[in-house]
Amino acid sequence: MLFGQNSGLPAYYRRTPGNISDVTTLKTTISTLDFLGKTRLQFVLDQGFYSKKNVDTLLDNHYQFVLMLPTNRVWLRDILDKYYQTIASPVHYQKTGEEGEALYMVSHPYMWGGHQCYVHLFYNATRAAEDFDNLTKKLIQCKDELETGCLCESNKVLYERFFVVEKVSTGVLVRYDEEAIVKFRQRYAGFFCLLTNNVVLDSCGLLEVYRRKDVVENCFDDLKNGLDMRRLRVHSSGVMDSRLFVQFLALVLLSRVRMVVKQSKDLQYMTVREVMEAMECVVQITYSGRRGSTISETGPLQRKIIDTFNLVLET
Repeated sequence: MLFGQNSGLPAYYRRTPGNISDVTTLKTTISTLDFLGKTRLQFVLDQGFYSKKNVDTLLDNHYQFVLMLPTNRVWLRDILDKYYQTIASPVHYQKTGEEGEALYMVSHPYMWGGHQCYVHLFYNATRAAEDFDNLTKKLIQCKDELETGCLCESNKVLYERFFVVEKVSTGVLVRYDEEAIVKFRQRYAGFFCLLTNNVVLDSCGLLEVYRRKDVVENCFDDLKNGLDMRRLRVHSSGVMDSRLFVQFLALVLLSRVRMVVKQSKDLQYMTVREVMEAMECVVQITYSGRRGSTISETGPLQRKIIDTFNLVLET
């Protein structure tokens, strides 16, 4: 899904098979955006797109990018090891966003294959506690999997990193690697990192750019929940494309309503659904055999919505 950054409206979409990973879709995505005629595109990508090949492709094509990094990469851990003791300093303290979230930020220059890049490190003490709590719950699950032999491929890294497994006469003896767990809590919990080749933006500005991608995340939430697309319920490619197109048009309208509501002082505390439900009672009545029509009565809330959207109700 392609959104206009200023308009906040969906402008383009394409469908892909559900079993294709994010990593393999980047090259095709770049080629499909050639119609924009832009030589300088900036890609904002979550960590599902991270791979050495993807970063190389972006740099070789001179695209600017902001990419969330998975913190379990060895080269990134080497950088985190340099800052984990000093990052929580007043020197690095900044507040971000409308809610004033407190974060500690550091920018670290990093050469990627001859290209100048930057790794921006962000640390939050509250996030650190949550990360460690989530890891603890995950490790308890992994220990049970190791003891029962019901292993999960997606947890392979956790098995190798946080456990010591010994074969005994009765089966296997599974112990937590306490040293590795303590190291994670002290050095890596609470961090998230962005990789970029943008030399203009500082850490705070870069984080704002990255978080703007939430508009796309919200769009898919609207499609699945608000527009009933959690299941397509179709049996042919043609019908699926037709439904996607209709849903795309509905998403344009929904996105516009959300933007107007968000920018309105009178309606900013209402949800899109509440606005829609408030207007359901406003109907146009057409009289058979006579010219003209009339609009049903409107209350103070309905008139406020009508004024906000600059609607003209013909009678």
